[in-house]
Amino acid sequence: MKKSGLLILVVGLMLAWAVPVTALRYTQNEAALAWLRGFQQVDGGFTNGYVDGSDLGATTEVILAAVAAGQDCSTWLSTAGNSPLDYLAMQVKQGAVKDAAGLSRTVLAAVATGQDPRNFGGKNLVQALLATQDQATSRFGDSLYAHAYAMLALRNAGEAVPQSAIDLLKTQIADDGAWSLFGGPTPGMADTNTTALAMQALVAVGEPGTARSALAYLQRMQNADGGFPYQKPSAWGTDTDANSTAVVLQALYALGEPMGNWSGAAADPVGALLALWDANSGGYYWQAAVPFANILATAQAVQAAEGMSLVNVTVVGASRAPQAVTSAVPVSTGSDVPLLPVSGGFAPSRALIFVGLLMLGAGLTLKNRRR
Repeated sequence: MKKSGLLILVVGLMLAWAVPVTALRYTQNEAALAWLRGFQQVDGGFTNGYVDGSDLGATTEVILAAVAAGQDCSTWLSTAGNSPLDYLAMQVKQGAVKDAAGLSRTVLAAVATGQDPRNFGGKNLVQALLATQDQATSRFGDSLYAHAYAMLALRNAGEAVPQSAIDLLKTQIADDGAWSLFGGPTPGMADTNTTALAMQALVAVGEPGTARSALAYLQRMQNADGGFPYQKPSAWGTDTDANSTAVVLQALYALGEPMGNWSGAAADPVGALLALWDANSGGYYWQAAVPFANILATAQAVQAAEGMSLVNVTVVGASRAPQAVTSAVPVSTGSDVPLLPVSGGFAPSRALIFVGLLMLGAGLTLKNRRR
């Protein structure tokens, strides 16, 4: 009896080993993408959930989420037959994409989906982005967030980032060891979002040491549940939110930080992010205290949960092969969300090993009983 009990315990442990740790995130994120697809507009783009019509920022975030989860969004067609890439290309052709933020987002979306950012929508987006750098201040865009985003877009496109842009970012660290939206040394102004994006930009240009110096700040900002707020303290509250946790995770991925170094009292940042998923809609909450799925929070959460860092948007931690989706995906409700992974699942070798061990355990147990 002791031997059979021990074997049953071993089989149980093998079962736990056979089921991939990533099964939960795969299930949640595919439900999240299905929910996001319900917000696709006729022109192929996506609304941000706050104003009617397609939004360029929201569309690029959704595209990156699709790529991170291994889906081919060029097959995501609206009722008029337009894909998200069609929407972006049309925006470029119409001259609507001209500021640093819009150009950077479009470059990243183009690179992530295998398009040529130097010939997208009939325009050289990389050249146009380089032309937006302010020669007096060396800044791209109107904030350090936009500046870091531009640096990431250029590196993803294989373009050298101007040294002046790198130097600017390195000199804008606040006294608390991180970055604020508009830069400067004022203590208490730094935020997790700008800091995490700046860290990724510095890793992308070969300055990981400077990026790593901000880890102490992020450790101070981490909540007990493993997630991150925008700032701490903050007039808007310090609860964990999906957007902040996602972008911090991307910075940690960029630096190769083990999640074991970031385990809070309840979970690590990945666990905190997955906990914000809403089974009823399939989307992610911005915060647990605001129980409504949020489009931008969902798109960013999927990217981070799947292992995507903005340092290289063509390399995803989950390493899943692209899956073409040729038909409309129904929006998942609570009862529709699959309880088992719809992709990934058991590796064949593990499944066979598990079944073999289970059968062996059952046989030995019966043999012992007959004795």
